[in-house]
Amino acid sequence: MHYQFEEDSSLPKETIEVLVRSRKYDQAVQYVLDYLAKFEQGRVEILPVKTAVRTELLRVSDLILVDVDGTSLILETTNGRLITTDRLYKFREHLANPDFVQVSKHALININHLKSLENSFSGNMLAMLTNDVTTNVSRRYLSDLEKALGL
Repeated sequence: MHYQFEEDSSLPKETIEVLVRSRKYDQAVQYVLDYLAKFEQGRVEILPVKTAVRTELLRVSDLILVDVDGTSLILETTNGRLITTDRLYKFREHLANPDFVQVSKHALININHLKSLENSFSGNMLAMLTNDVTTNVSRRYLSDLEKALGL
């Protein structure tokens, strides 16, 4: 991907114009367009999470891991565990935060809480997170995690 800045004094004050150019419209182009749309909306800092008993207001920075367990979504936080019935893909869309990376079909991690990665069985990795939380990183998603970490 190539990007550049071009100053244009003819644009109205506080206006930023973005052009996405590619040989063809594909998944990568859609990803960039989605990212720009979410960037414009701003970052969510507090998420309402509906549990069986009440609706909790969760500070996004406290969220360590989001994991699927059957029909439940387990949210591991610095303050404990929350259980909700949301779907992983919907939760990820609502979160819209580049600090959260999908590491398997069933899990997202907050890279700000990632302590280390260790080799695991069959080529997978084990993510060691804050509060001794661990999850497997599948080979399929490892490159996305490495990219998010700048490796």
